[in-house]
Amino acid sequence: MKGHLSGCATMPRHWSLKELFLSKTDPYTGIAEAYDYILRHVDYQKWFEFIYETMIIYCNAPETVLELGCGTGKFGAKFSSNNLSIVGIDKSMEMLGVAKTRAFRNFRILCSDIRNFVLKQKFDFIFCVHDTMNYLLDKDDIRSVFKSVKNVMHKGSIFMFDITTEHNIERFFNNKTSFYKTRGLHIEWNNTYDRDKKIIRSYFTTTDRDGSIHKEEHVQQIYSVEEISEILESEGFSILHVCSDYTFNPPSADTVMINFITEKKN
Repeated sequence: MKGHLSGCATMPRHWSLKELFLSKTDPYTGIAEAYDYILRHVDYQKWFEFIYETMIIYCNAPETVLELGCGTGKFGAKFSSNNLSIVGIDKSMEMLGVAKTRAFRNFRILCSDIRNFVLKQKFDFIFCVHDTMNYLLDKDDIRSVFKSVKNVMHKGSIFMFDITTEHNIERFFNNKTSFYKTRGLHIEWNNTYDRDKKIIRSYFTTTDRDGSIHKEEHVQQIYSVEEISEILESEGFSILHVCSDYTFNPPSADTVMINFITEKKN
């Protein structure tokens, strides 16, 4: 999902059973090529400046960076251009195909699940942004990510990540539809939100240049600050700062993204 909707908004059209089983693909399979266009409104430079500043403030002379859920590699390219060694992990081969065009100099990409990745290297700074954590649908999955992250941290490493908020979903996504045309692709994006289960479902229908149709469903879970804080504590992390929307301001009722800055306990 990752980002606010733009374009024409209407009531969502739900898929029929026939449509659900016709050319249904994994998340980001059909939209990877258009992903950067769909999210062209996102201020990646502002986000990068906050992420970079966080690293400089909390890390001692950082040299190595790890990004979980690196997607199309925009942040990896920015870190690389600042003479830092960065590894980007994502489980979507299609998204990594786009990231590969940006992977040069000190930027390396790997295909792996963030819940169980294994790397021998230790990193000074690890980050996971753009609501990647919300794709983890239960708390055990979040625990698995935190355990994997701890394995690549040394004393002094910093782990920063974000989660999206219910306010963001209610205001910008629930019962909204957008349409996009780019590079010969036609994409329809529908969203529904289950308030009781706190589940947001995003349905993408991509019509390719040859007329073939690809359908994919993205499912995300909304978590509270308290829920995430409890898991961090139980998995041996100390929370250094909880802030709002890629600023160092505290979260409020209008916060769209909540940022956690953490370190592992001694």
